[in-house]
Amino acid sequence: MRKIIKVIGIALLMVIAVAVVVGLRPFIDRDAAAINPVQLKESPLSQVQAEKIKTFIEDEADGIDAFVALRGEKALIQYGEVGTPMNLASARKSVLSLLFGIASDRGIIDINETLAHLGIDESSNPLTETEKQATIKQLLQARSGIYLQSGAETVEIKDGRPGRGQYAPGEYYFYNNWDFNVLGAVFEKETGLSIGEALEGWLAMPLGMQDFNQEHVFYDKQGSDSDYRTYRIHMSARDLARLGTLVAQEGVWDGKQIISKEWIENSVQPYSETDTYFYDGFGYSWWLNSELDVVAADGWGGQYMLVNREKDLILVTRRDTGNSMLGYLIFVGFKKQGHPADIQKLYKLIQPMVD
Repeated sequence: MRKIIKVIGIALLMVIAVAVVVGLRPFIDRDAAAINPVQLKESPLSQVQAEKIKTFIEDEADGIDAFVALRGEKALIQYGEVGTPMNLASARKSVLSLLFGIASDRGIIDINETLAHLGIDESSNPLTETEKQATIKQLLQARSGIYLQSGAETVEIKDGRPGRGQYAPGEYYFYNNWDFNVLGAVFEKETGLSIGEALEGWLAMPLGMQDFNQEHVFYDKQGSDSDYRTYRIHMSARDLARLGTLVAQEGVWDGKQIISKEWIENSVQPYSETDTYFYDGFGYSWWLNSELDVVAADGWGGQYMLVNREKDLILVTRRDTGNSMLGYLIFVGFKKQGHPADIQKLYKLIQPMVD
């Protein structure tokens, strides 16, 4: 009996040791070097204005680990861990939309192509002929009419998903991760590049991103039997803000047209009305708020970017949700998520300062 207990005890210790090792394994190497790092130019707020912003972040906000505000290509204020690559969560979808824009501009991808033409299907739950008529554009708009399970789903997606075949492609808006994960696979198949390679070559290098490395994109299939993996992008606050400037400046950075004006304009049109509290429209994987006149990227945990194109004003707030499974579990269990209300309040604080 004692031998059995000893064996069981050793086995349990081994299981715990493996769990700890796996739990501590980093998702990405946060110290991986950027290819072409260029420091942001600065046009700082006054000390009084900056203190007002910092006081709100530290005393009133739910949780902000990094905050950046740009006016065009110049930093008004940077606060916290602005150089730490953190998980973008669903803000990844807006970033991928920009990559689709470049691929479309270069004639590599036609967003009017159907899934049937692209050879997209599911092995466990094959698409119907009607579902295969959905286009890349409709996936970008979350109007595919395909209501299948996918990885990284929220409770709202699971509970709100329409029935299979309830709507035809293009007929109805439903924010479904299946659409977005398939877009990642389509992009890689059609361009021959990984998302990390495209981000590094097409955006990080020309924009002088200070922290992004192609290894900061990885994939998983947790929680789903879909053939299409969840791509996860880790990016710093100051690098994400540069992408906001591209949207604000009609695709231009440092005098160079990185993405066409036409793509940016098409991306930020309200193809659907949304019933969320903070956004009332959805474009090519970008959220819209007509009251504030902003375009937004939004990700779980506190990953937010607001872009006012008229004022060339970009705000980014970030929350570090962990760089390992253990770090993620600690965040979920013990830390506050960031809240979209906070970045909107910061926007209302800063806007009068730059008028």
